[in-house]
Amino acid sequence: MLKLQNIDLENPIDISIPVSFGKKQLVAFDGPPAKRHAYKAGSFVGDVRHGGSCNCEVYTFSPHLNGTHTECVGHITKERISVPNVGLIMVTLVTVTPKNGLITGAMLKKLEPIEALVVRTLPNSKAKATRNYSKNEPPYLTADAMHHIVKLGVQHLLVDFPSVDKVDDAKLTAHHIFWQKNAKKKTITELVYVPERVRDGHYLLNLQVAAFEADAAPSRPVLYKVKR
Repeated sequence: MLKLQNIDLENPIDISIPVSFGKKQLVAFDGPPAKRHAYKAGSFVGDVRHGGSCNCEVYTFSPHLNGTHTECVGHITKERISVPNVGLIMVTLVTVTPKNGLITGAMLKKLEPIEALVVRTLPNSKAKATRNYSKNEPPYLTADAMHHIVKLGVQHLLVDFPSVDKVDDAKLTAHHIFWQKNAKKKTITELVYVPERVRDGHYLLNLQVAAFEADAAPSRPVLYKVKR
């Protein structure tokens, strides 16, 4: 059993990309950029810079398009299902180099059965945090890769690209493969960014998800090193 004293709680590793406003920001699938404006009601304006008593802004964005997000099976069902509360779980980080954009099962064959998996892709520049994926073809998981991930027992999958499926895969093949069994408890987190300094291996994951009653919500996955 993992003991608290074996976890480096003093040095959390945030692998999220925040939703940014009013500056260069991440955008996926030709989506609009995230926007914000001051709330106005009568003589009240929610901006201290313009005479308001406080700042109160209205934000417009999509969890799927503008930053790190965690989604559930409600993403592909007619039934409205919201992202579950995940909490603390053990996770394995693995780095792969996609070939012609493909991440195959063979690239993941050395992995052991695990509850959660983070897939980091190379190259891994900081530009991922503000990339416009409409102009950059992202990598994706092949069907055999996702079948292998399911076989490993992965319940929570995290990737550093916009979708586990190819951009033009209208059937969302990999999503459907992942959510075939025990679907309501499983999550996919997309658009994370794992810095180069973080080594492959085992970590404790705190998958912090915003309290949205929706199929996807902004999230902040945080890794903690496991002391040897």
